[in-house]
Amino acid sequence: MTTERLNDMNNNASKISGLRVRLLSPLLICTLLLGACNQSRQTVPASSAPLTRVAQASLDQAYAAQRAQQITKVDYDLVFTLDETNSFFTGKSIIHFELAKNNTAPVTVDFDSGTIKAVRLNGAAIPWHYEKWFIEFAPELFRAGKNILEIEYERPYATAGDGLHRFKDPTTGNVYLYSNCEPYNANKMYPHFDQPDMKASYKLQVTAPASWQVVSALREQKITRNGAQQVWDFPQTARIPSYIFPLHAGAYRVWEDNSGSVPLRLFARQEMAQYVNPEEWFLFTRQSFDFFNEYFEQPYPFVKYDQLVVPDFNSGAMENLGAVTFNETFVSRGVKTRVERIRHGNVIAHEMAHMWFGNLVTMEWWNGLWLNESFATYMAYLQQSKASEFGTDVWDIFYSNYKQLAYTMDQQVITHPIELPIINTAEAFTNFDSITYGKGASVLKQLAQLVGEENFRKGVASYLKKYAYQNTRQADFINEIARASGRDLTDWSQTWLAQAGLNKINVEYQCDPNNSTIASLALQQTAPADLSVLREQRVQLGFYKIRSGQAQLLGSLPVTYTGATTPVAEAKGLPCPDLVFPNVDDWGYVRVELDKKSMQVVREHINLFDAGLRIMLWQNLWDEVVDARLPLTEYLALAARHSVQETRVEVVAALTGKLKLARDYVQLMEVPEKTLAGAQQVLEQLTFANMNAAVAGSDVQKLWFDNYVYSASSAHALAWMRAQLMEDKKQSGDKKLAGLVLDQDRRWALIVRLNQYQYKDYRALTVAEQKKDSSDTGVQMALVSEVVRPQPEVKANWFTQIIAPEQTYKLATMRLVMANYLPFSQPQLRSVYVPKLLAALPEMSVTHEERFMLGFFRGIFLRGCTAGSVARLTEARDQARASHPLVYRSLRVEVQEDERCVAMKQLL
Repeated sequence: MTTERLNDMNNNASKISGLRVRLLSPLLICTLLLGACNQSRQTVPASSAPLTRVAQASLDQAYAAQRAQQITKVDYDLVFTLDETNSFFTGKSIIHFELAKNNTAPVTVDFDSGTIKAVRLNGAAIPWHYEKWFIEFAPELFRAGKNILEIEYERPYATAGDGLHRFKDPTTGNVYLYSNCEPYNANKMYPHFDQPDMKASYKLQVTAPASWQVVSALREQKITRNGAQQVWDFPQTARIPSYIFPLHAGAYRVWEDNSGSVPLRLFARQEMAQYVNPEEWFLFTRQSFDFFNEYFEQPYPFVKYDQLVVPDFNSGAMENLGAVTFNETFVSRGVKTRVERIRHGNVIAHEMAHMWFGNLVTMEWWNGLWLNESFATYMAYLQQSKASEFGTDVWDIFYSNYKQLAYTMDQQVITHPIELPIINTAEAFTNFDSITYGKGASVLKQLAQLVGEENFRKGVASYLKKYAYQNTRQADFINEIARASGRDLTDWSQTWLAQAGLNKINVEYQCDPNNSTIASLALQQTAPADLSVLREQRVQLGFYKIRSGQAQLLGSLPVTYTGATTPVAEAKGLPCPDLVFPNVDDWGYVRVELDKKSMQVVREHINLFDAGLRIMLWQNLWDEVVDARLPLTEYLALAARHSVQETRVEVVAALTGKLKLARDYVQLMEVPEKTLAGAQQVLEQLTFANMNAAVAGSDVQKLWFDNYVYSASSAHALAWMRAQLMEDKKQSGDKKLAGLVLDQDRRWALIVRLNQYQYKDYRALTVAEQKKDSSDTGVQMALVSEVVRPQPEVKANWFTQIIAPEQTYKLATMRLVMANYLPFSQPQLRSVYVPKLLAALPEMSVTHEERFMLGFFRGIFLRGCTAGSVARLTEARDQARASHPLVYRSLRVEVQEDERCVAMKQLL
């Protein structure tokens, strides 16, 4: 799965930009846990006291381990009947399995919020008890050994993106269905044993309207016409975990191609087809296949490969077996920038890597999620760096996105080891985060540097061959890397995978004044006080001198450091540098602290260094800001001084991301009006100047345009924005930005901004835009344009909608609503509704689903950047200690980030 788990401020920076948000930087993202028992599962000891299953929405790991011993050799025959008009579907699950001898525990089958119509066991009707979340059967009903359990049911289609989701296009009435099951949502589609270590084969039969496409893990073996419907029969799959079993259906448009002997298909809504670029989709897909087939030394094992672009999707993409689903944000209604194309190619490679890591070899329980997500993240960037047009530039994107999100979270109070116990599937959902994706991938990247890239590759290939179609634990993977490299990785695993925290390194050196060479140099490593583990890793030191207006690389030294101090004897005698950077090319997962001399060189000459290092140096400056060592106003002054010279799109993408965060802090801090106005003016001026200085029509121009629309709010800026929407030159005058093609999503970004500040005829412009764009996106953006208005009656209405247990709008719409409900530019309205929302949280944590609450905390920031708001949030956090883990951990972060903002404000 690829998710958009941006840190709090990064999420806010993308909110009002409408559909320019790309769900890649992903987002959501997990961690790990104690593996389920992998002992013999043939007999349950007669003396053991079986666990009683708790009536709750989640599945406990301890119970899952018991059930995996109780029930083995599972196969499913699934039957679905789908149509265009009903809000529910019907189905039948035929479950073949073997029950262990001496079983005294009830058999439970996972099935969330459906209706049971009939149950038969070995051909005879039997009683059952339904707990809403699972069906329970008395143990004496079953025989030891083989059983066949048939369950007929119906269930409402999902509207929140999990299970079998239904979408009806508002313009054509076409219906589209898709499944989304990770981590514990397949039971919202059909009754079965929903845990990753109970792999099973699947046979499928689907009855659906004759005009529909039906897609699953394998190609259909037969289609039979039955009046206005068709019956699709699919052959039996290999043994796979339940969370990757796919069922997608609807009036999809389809394109076809191939990668060697593997047939490829691409599906999208008919209404989005005009914006799809199938050639690029298939190009990125073939490039990924070519690389992975060779790297893994094992050809793609699953026969065919389909990709579907689907609406209302909760994450970036999902690795369903042979039928991957992608968020529609990867289909742009304009021309993609290079950065967007990199992210598009990356998510294709990420999901394909899962076919081997996750689908072929699967973690035993959700503590092992990093074996899926960390690996897929690392492999996607590795593929792009070695086998795509983008080359090594992709690592700059990795550093700016995934890695920075990991660095941020690893310094928060909710950080955790890459591998840790996951008690139940609710915790698994909560822990889909930047540690698993960003830190895990970074750690694998530096492991490859430590043991050697070819040794790492051989270990990976050996692991996949040895454990194909099986479930594994962390040790299985690490042992294969150790065996291939001839290196003991016990200590490495303990310090990197089992312990949390982000360490820092800095360089201490002395120069000989007589000959201007380095006399001594050492790397110093420090760890957070409460996470005091010092780690071993390999980094690269770079030594630079400023000469004749250029930053000359004097030399670089690979260094493996460990402990508090690592002397680097090889540095002795090198020319005394102006700047030393101890993580050139970003080998290590570590935060760099520059010495005073180097930091001064950065402030004066940042544009002289190569693009990859510039990105890292800009990050160093931003780190100083959030650590309350560099005033935000000084950072903006540096950006105004140096950014106009920047032409590399990867650097501009990283820099504009930080400037959006700066705008959020400026509005949140409520500093004295003069300071606030001054900072805001600097932001507007530097963004406007850079936008106009960029090459007309270039990616750099688009990035600065998007930043200006997000950051600017003066009357002059709003008038300029309005002029961009005007078709008539008499109305737009000479304000149109030369070279920019204003696509529909950027038009909506302008409309939303004008509504946020109620500029002139914003209502009429909104109505006119919705008439032009009657798509689902247009409908949603019209609602966003309403909710962002600073009007008490609007906020009151949407407050009622947000806290209501029964939602009027689908989750995808409510996510956008919440992301734009209380912007930082509306402090008076925030002062009214943030306390109300905090008061409503205890009840909402009970009545609202996890997905909704995740959207709530990603979209609505409850901090205020005052001592009073810190106290208010602290009280709410303490009261939430016993509530849903998602609510408690979100409030813990809010408190910490509010304290950070207060400290930053004190520097101004």
